Amino acid sequence: MLSAEEIVKLFDFIGSLFCHQSPDRTLWIGGHYLPVCARDTGVFIGLLSGYLLLIFLRNREAGGPPDLYVSSAMTLPLWADSFGQLFGFWTSTNDLRLITGLLFGTALAPLLIYALSMSPLKGRVPIIGVLQPRITILDDKDSWFDVRALFIGIILSVILFIATRSIIGSGLSLPYWILGIIIIGGILWHFFVLPPMLLIAAFARLLARNKKP
Repeated sequence: MLSAEEIVKLFDFIGSLFCHQSPDRTLWIGGHYLPVCARDTGVFIGLLSGYLLLIFLRNREAGGPPDLYVSSAMTLPLWADSFGQLFGFWTSTNDLRLITGLLFGTALAPLLIYALSMSPLKGRVPIIGVLQPRITILDDKDSWFDVRALFIGIILSVILFIATRSIIGSGLSLPYWILGIIIIGGILWHFFVLPPMLLIAAFARLLARNKKP
């Protein structure tokens, strides 16, 4: 059985596959740096909150995409802050990286699920099929994840930012493990489970279509 320190090292290794893990851009909680930087931490927490919001707030009868105006307003700050820093217009902070990541991830989850419901991936995908819209109609004004739901996502992102911000530098180990599991679970799901699952589902649909007379 792995010790706590060995699990931390495993988390760090998995995180290193997708993140620079620069210490000055990574949150220190419970005596350890989190497995990924502040921005990626926000993204993975945001993705989880976005999926949870989908469970309760999606319009099961609608076929229109998530409101694109509010979704854009939630995702653009991350791009603006990232490129603004990249081109030397300003120096970002971990607070900015965290909140922009949270907003981005929360908006990305419904956009991702909706996109996976469209052609050529149209159809129920294992595990996430329960969250997918029954139909997808891009020009339908009746949104599957509407403005109200997205505004609740913004409020939730702010709450999560305040909660996470309050434990930075804390010596409590439980918050590290909670956030660490969310981050690693997000990495494994989005990069190691979902892609092959989509390929298998697409291949199965292709075989089924070719068998039709």
